[in-house]
This record gives sequence, C-alpha cells and structure tokens, in this order.
Amino acid sequence: RGNRCMQSRDYAGALRCYAEGAARLSPLVDEAALAVECLPQTPFAGYAIDAVEAAAAGGEARCLLAALHANSAQALLRQSRWLECVEACNAAIRAEPGHAKAAWRGATAALNVGMRDVAVSFLDGALRRHPDVSDLLELRRKLGPLPDILEPASDDDIAVERPKTEWKPPPRPAPPAGKDKAD
Repeated sequence: RGNRCMQSRDYAGALRCYAEGAARLSPLVDEAALAVECLPQTPFAGYAIDAVEAAAAGGEARCLLAALHANSAQALLRQSRWLECVEACNAAIRAEPGHAKAAWRGATAALNVGMRDVAVSFLDGALRRHPDVSDLLELRRKLGPLPDILEPASDDDIAVERPKTEWKPPPRPAPPAGKDKAD
C-alpha cells in the first residue's frame, strides 16, 4: 500500500503505511534478537531449534523493517524533510547495516542541511559492505576524498586546554526614566 501511495505522490499516506508496517514488524525483530542472545545458553535442542527458527524469521523481518524505514526516508526526502529522513535512514541501517539505499538517502538528506560528516558516515558504512554501488561511489566522489582508515591521534593533535571562564548573564537594561522597579 505504501508503494502505491508513493507512486501517486501521496507521501503522507505512504509514511502512514510504512509506519504501520514497521510497528508490526518491530516486535518480531526484537523477539528474534532475544532468541539469538539466549541461543548459547539454551540446554535443550528443541529450544535451540526454536531460537534458530526465530532468528531466521527475525532476519527476514529485519530486512523488511529496513526496507520500510528506507522507503519512509524516500517519502521524507521527496518532501524535503531532511532531518526526519536522516532519522529514518539511521533506523533502516540499524535494522540492516550497510543498506545501500538508506545510506544514499541519508547522505543526500544530510548534505542538504550541511551535515557533511553525517553524509560521510553514511557513505563510509555502506561502501565497506557494498564497494561497487555506483550511486554511493558517485556521491562519495562529489564529497571529495574520504580517509580509508582513521589514524589514531598523536600527541601533536591533542588540543591545548584553555582556561574556562565563568558565564555571566548580560546586564539588565535600566528602567525607563520616571519608572521604578515596582511599576
């Protein structure tokens, strides 16, 4: 339903559909994560099989959840709701790290509000998993060279600590002539 709304440019309707789907899927993803956490501690094979099945179902749910968040990001991008788009992209990437469409949309939205570092972060993460996606590579080229590996800070890079000054509020203006504080 959400995709039909997108095709008819009913972005608010699409967002409602995607949010409804995400609300239904989130508990499945949470259950699967819990099953995987408990897997090594489960003493009975029957429980382990249940946990593996839950994890598999959770993996499918996680992919669909990522797609719903990424589609929401597209609707938000079309409405120029940049910061909400970045949030939707973060949700998609939490569900499926390296989601290429979410990364591209998040980087695009971040650039529209001057958040170059956020755009770099989206692209860096996605390109590590998908180094050949042309849209990601093109946007990366537009941003200029990005470091492949962050180098640890040296002693020379550490900023000198400046003395802290206490903040003082600005002085209050004097009352107009002929008025006193009681008026």
